[in-house]
Amino acid sequence: MLSDVLWGPKAKCIYLFFAAAVLLFTCLGSHDIWTQEHRWADIVYGMFYRHDFLHPYLNDVNYYDKPLLSYWLIAGFSLLTGEFSTWAMRLPSALAGLLAIWAIYRIGTHVKNKQLGLLAGWMLLTTYYFIFWARTSSADMLNLGGILFAVAWYIEKREQPGLWNYTVFFLIIALTSLCKGLVGAVVPVLVILPDLLMNGEWKKHLRVSVVLAMIPAGIVYFLPFWASAHFGGSAYEQSGLYLVYRENVMRYFQPFDHKGPLWTYFVFLPVYLLPWAFFFIPALFGIKSAWQNMSARAKWMIWSVLLLFLFFTFSGSRRNYYVLPIVPFAILMTADWILKNAKRSLWAARVAVIFLVIFVLNFDVLQPLYYSGGGVQGFADAMRQRVKGSQWNFVMLDPESKVRFYLHLSPDVKNYSIHGGRGQQSAEALLQAWPVLQDKQKNVIFVTRQLYEAQLKNILQGYEVVEASPTWGERIFHIKNVNTPVAFIPQQ
Repeated sequence: MLSDVLWGPKAKCIYLFFAAAVLLFTCLGSHDIWTQEHRWADIVYGMFYRHDFLHPYLNDVNYYDKPLLSYWLIAGFSLLTGEFSTWAMRLPSALAGLLAIWAIYRIGTHVKNKQLGLLAGWMLLTTYYFIFWARTSSADMLNLGGILFAVAWYIEKREQPGLWNYTVFFLIIALTSLCKGLVGAVVPVLVILPDLLMNGEWKKHLRVSVVLAMIPAGIVYFLPFWASAHFGGSAYEQSGLYLVYRENVMRYFQPFDHKGPLWTYFVFLPVYLLPWAFFFIPALFGIKSAWQNMSARAKWMIWSVLLLFLFFTFSGSRRNYYVLPIVPFAILMTADWILKNAKRSLWAARVAVIFLVIFVLNFDVLQPLYYSGGGVQGFADAMRQRVKGSQWNFVMLDPESKVRFYLHLSPDVKNYSIHGGRGQQSAEALLQAWPVLQDKQKNVIFVTRQLYEAQLKNILQGYEVVEASPTWGERIFHIKNVNTPVAFIPQQ
């Protein structure tokens, strides 16, 4: 049977990790920058440009909304690979995804057996939004990988209380919290809390060594904020620790944005579990009838999902991807339900193989083909061939934010926005929004998007126009992307 090879008697964990490496790392840098990646691109590029890795800026604006570690990891991999590229940007997330696969395998193995660990690992690997975020440069997969690593460490070491094990646990939490925020500490605590409360397990951890172990973690956590406040950045106006309070505590109790409705996670938890939502929902309905016969470990998995769901739902700030930390624990619960029935296990094996093939084709074959042969990367290559020397200055007229990254432009490059909707701009409106067009200098290249090309041709008469070529996918599907970049180069 197929399930025997994946998580049964013939299974080997090397199969899981090989598949994970292929799916997570193949053609990792081929996709254009998307979603929030432009923020990490702008911030890290600005750190290199200013030689300042303690004070994050988004373009030229103070932007300490996230702690520093996710930026430092990208900068570190850029130095190791010798290039600040989409590959280097996404490598930390992909490695965190691989760590998450290993951690959920270890959690499942120690909670029940190797069969549960392998099944949970295959399920997480074939969950669409897990792969999506593991191949995207952001703090979210770093946060998830750190959370699972902390829980795995606790599960493996809970019968071996001691200063070293406690210290490592709290250090993992500190580093995770330096990636996205305090959620990296809250989620592991909520997950292990039911286990601590069962049968009075918490009593064995009432030790002085627990308090002592928090000291190195506290130093590691506060050190970057202290360094930001005391070294350089005299003109920097934001406090990192205040932003931690604002983005975590204040946002939770008094949200100032992202105010999704109360039912947000009732919808998006199943969505983020696809395709395994079709197993998760029946597993939920089966809890009541099976509860009396469940083991304490099985009940712990259910309690962890419930506590996390309530924690995120009661937050005043809700966004669909905030649900991501619940996903692996919902998968563990579902995997335990699947293994109680041979037919479910067989169907799960079929689903895992089918979606593994689909995801490899999508992420490792079709997406690289779609974005090849043109696009923003092709435009940047063409511009570097056409424009050489240091005499040129660039002015950005509301292009997509990722264009700056591909052109390797400094944060000092002036960027103009528009007033009103992009699709309703006349030449007169553009002249009013962009006064720089009325005082055109011969060494200034204007970069914008194709949406404004017709209007700007009337204003910038005599300029050479360099357009982005459509990607292979856009040519095949006859897609006209009005947001692709266009450059107006003055004739010399």
